[in-house]
Amino acid sequence: MYKKITHNIVEEHFDHPMATAIKKAVDVDTKKKIKPGMDDMDNYYDDTDSSLGIHDPLPWNVYNDNTMLFRMDSRTAWMKWAFALLNYSISLNGDLPGTDAVKARLNKNAIALGDFLVPYYGLTAGQLLATHLIALNDIGMHYVNALKNDAPVDDIVKSWEPLVADIAKLFNELNPSNWPESLISDMFTNLVKGWQMQLTARATGDTVGDELAIDYMNKLVITGIPDHQKNGYSSIADTFSRGIIAQFPQQFSE
Repeated sequence: MYKKITHNIVEEHFDHPMATAIKKAVDVDTKKKIKPGMDDMDNYYDDTDSSLGIHDPLPWNVYNDNTMLFRMDSRTAWMKWAFALLNYSISLNGDLPGTDAVKARLNKNAIALGDFLVPYYGLTAGQLLATHLIALNDIGMHYVNALKNDAPVDDIVKSWEPLVADIAKLFNELNPSNWPESLISDMFTNLVKGWQMQLTARATGDTVGDELAIDYMNKLVITGIPDHQKNGYSSIADTFSRGIIAQFPQQFSE
């Protein structure tokens, strides 16, 4: 089946300090469409004519060492980002001197994930993803601070909801065939719940709950669940990397 998908990202979906700068970059030329892939910083090309869907098998020629490294790098990058909030909690609650450095690393890990998109979707898409992830980080740090100070967290938890909706919409705009909005929303909703479970368990000294939450986060973000009886689960990292490979198989074939 022939399918050509062209995306135009020209709006910011939430109020965040970085969003204004990114919006200006997009609005330089509102007639220029952002197309997946790029041959230099200004000229984008469309490489999606043979894009595969989320349920389509990948072609055999993408099963190679480079593809495997790409998928493993994706797992590493998502692991660093998702578990950086735990490191921030440990550092803050332990009054460790490197807390500011840990906080900065949260944002660096988000930017690293945005960089994954640049070769396929362009700079603006990469910056938008990084900005969305940084916004999730910001709420997470407020949550950690509230737990430390025994402050209410209900409003903090609610403030995650629109950000999850925004990131699900962004993913879907970039790759609708492989990143359904409902799927991405479900993944990041559960990611936020996993953070709450883990951070609350650690703050209250619940060792068992802490271990269970870490195992849950590991499966959700990194490893997934093996598909032994057609009831498996792909992790956020694997959904992310497979979606790019499926949309741009030419770039992963030998």
